[in-house]
Amino acid sequence: MSERDLILDTLRRAPGVLFIEPGRHLVTQDEVHGRARDERARRGLPASHPYLGWHTQAEGFDPSGALVGPQRVYFGGDRAAVARALSLLEPHGFAVLGGRSDTEVFVLRRDAAPRRVDPALTDEWRTRLEVLGDDRSGPVPFRDGEEELLHALVAHPAMRDLLAPAARALRLRGALSRADLDTALSPEGLDALRPHGDEAAALTAHALETGHPRARPAATVLAELGRADARVLNRWKDPGAIRTARAAALEGRQVSTFLDLAAADGADPVSAAVDLAEEIRAAGGEDAAPRVLEAAVRLVSRFGGSTRAHALAALRDERVPPWLRVVVADRWTRTPVPAGAPADDPAARTAPEIRAADAAWPDAVDEVRASAGLPPSPGFDPEHRPGRDAAVELREAVVARHLDGLRAALARPDLSEPALAVLLELLHGANALRPQDLAPFARTWRKRLFVKPDPYTSAPPAVVTYAAALARLGEATADKVADTVLRDKRQWSLPVRLLLLGALDRGRDADLAAEAEILPHTHSGDKGTQAAAHALALVRARLRGIPPVAAACASLLEAPERPPFVRRGFAHVAVAVEEGGSGLWAHHFRGGSVRALEAALRVAGNEDLPAPARLAALDLADESSALDRAGRARPENAARLRAEREELRSRLRA
Repeated sequence: MSERDLILDTLRRAPGVLFIEPGRHLVTQDEVHGRARDERARRGLPASHPYLGWHTQAEGFDPSGALVGPQRVYFGGDRAAVARALSLLEPHGFAVLGGRSDTEVFVLRRDAAPRRVDPALTDEWRTRLEVLGDDRSGPVPFRDGEEELLHALVAHPAMRDLLAPAARALRLRGALSRADLDTALSPEGLDALRPHGDEAAALTAHALETGHPRARPAATVLAELGRADARVLNRWKDPGAIRTARAAALEGRQVSTFLDLAAADGADPVSAAVDLAEEIRAAGGEDAAPRVLEAAVRLVSRFGGSTRAHALAALRDERVPPWLRVVVADRWTRTPVPAGAPADDPAARTAPEIRAADAAWPDAVDEVRASAGLPPSPGFDPEHRPGRDAAVELREAVVARHLDGLRAALARPDLSEPALAVLLELLHGANALRPQDLAPFARTWRKRLFVKPDPYTSAPPAVVTYAAALARLGEATADKVADTVLRDKRQWSLPVRLLLLGALDRGRDADLAAEAEILPHTHSGDKGTQAAAHALALVRARLRGIPPVAAACASLLEAPERPPFVRRGFAHVAVAVEEGGSGLWAHHFRGGSVRALEAALRVAGNEDLPAPARLAALDLADESSALDRAGRARPENAARLRAEREELRSRLRA
């Protein structure tokens, strides 16, 4: 029996808790908690019944089933009951860490109990030191006699490979002795610590604090190796500290430490940050941009924090040159500024100046960009996935405030397909694209838009929206683009081709042919299944003269009940077209989106739609976690949506 099988078997039989079986079907932490809710309901267990489990991404096992890393265990309900269940694994040679609060996960590790310091027991010591060195869950106490063994292990010349983890175990428990530091900071000890830069710095910082005679020479060695971090530099009372910190800062490291040391030396930290950014910019190089950005981030911190309020102060400070203000403006515009912070947003409630800064931010950013000769901001960073997702969620507000910036961003030649896909979706969904906006792609669309799309982008493939926009504008090139895409034979382009058949209205005969071509793909299980469901609903809406949401629901009824993903796919489509925008994207239901939840509830509440489709939409609404996440919805809106969902549950599932 493998270690994985042993652990699973033990937890399955643990009394008083529900074990959520790991597997490929669980890929996120939210899905573990969602499965627990479903299982408790299915088994008739109370909503407070304790459970534990993990998802595929958190697996700490190798292919043979051996536990080779920390296994994070998520849980809900009575924490003590979960701890008791996990403690059943301790007699089998596993250590249970963490779980000190209701929000801290438990961590499961292999453990060992070496009884002496002997090179023959190196593997056992390595396993034990991994447990002793895991401070994410709080250091576990030493066993009887273990501290003395660790002092001996640090000093053992034939076991220098374990010097760093052994010293770490002692340091975390405040048990380092002078003799331990003598060994660790000797020339031989520093050589052994070289692959463990973080621990070398931690030990040197500890030695500096305690005045150990080998501390300063060790700090000098770390500085020469580029391993002297903030802990060392802030404690190293030597002129070399500020020189070392500045050299590291020019490489994008230890910037904050350098500014602290500069301020302590009497310099203006804002001016020091500006000088640093100017020098990095002047030197150039491939990695200059991220190093300048790091200097800009640390510059803003000199205004008291890292919110938009502090960034706004930097934008208005005359010590900051215009070009660097643009860097700051762009960095703090990665995600859109909401039209109004939710009333339950703790930051907004405790710091009204943050809301005032958010209100002033868009105009301030555009002023900074205009003064540098740049176009307005699109309101978010198109290359930042959370920014793209938030822009789609807040699409009406983003388009209303940043229309010129969105159009200007679309003209940038350096953007990726996911960035262009979202910009096209926002503008096309608002019917705001003009011929001149699409003109830059006339010669480049094959290379820039018709590439393998990112499946996690909350927008249709860029080439589909491009073709649909050309058709809406009456451009003759729409057919040329469509024909080129539809002739493509690459496997990855199948979903793109299918969706394009639904996106373009090329007449009744073409739609009849498209319906016949699309239908087999809706239940084939290949990568084009979801796109096929979407395309079929759009084609049938035109053929039958009904709204797309009605066509999606009708297609759900006409689809086979098995496999279940077929009908679920049409439910995704019904919600997607109900959301608004272009109605061309339904890769998956966005569980964290208030917008998607509202659309699902509208579909579920529409009495003109068939009951099975409404139930399928309600199932999606039940999967939503949007109302469980702080700040996603105003309290009054969240209360309304919860009440509406509960009312639909009682009506449709009675």
